[in-house]
Amino acid sequence: MKTIQELIIPENDAENFKNRDKKQIFNELFIAKENLDIILESNKYFLIGEKGTGKTSYAVFFSNNDYKNTFATIKYIR
Repeated sequence: MKTIQELIIPENDAENFKNRDKKQIFNELFIAKENLDIILESNKYFLIGEKGTGKTSYAVFFSNNDYKNTFATIKYIR
């Protein structure tokens, strides 16, 4: 069991986990891995959903990891 001082309070936006020092903690926290193969199907083009449903989390996961030889980068349009 961890003490309160050892607890890590995660960022509230997956975008903040792109930095090298936070990639490991993101990979430990990211649990939606059962959908990764569905997202990579060749007939999928967009991830659409309400704010807070994990779209950016999937993008960060793919850009941080080599999952099934998938190369991904994130380009933000603001």
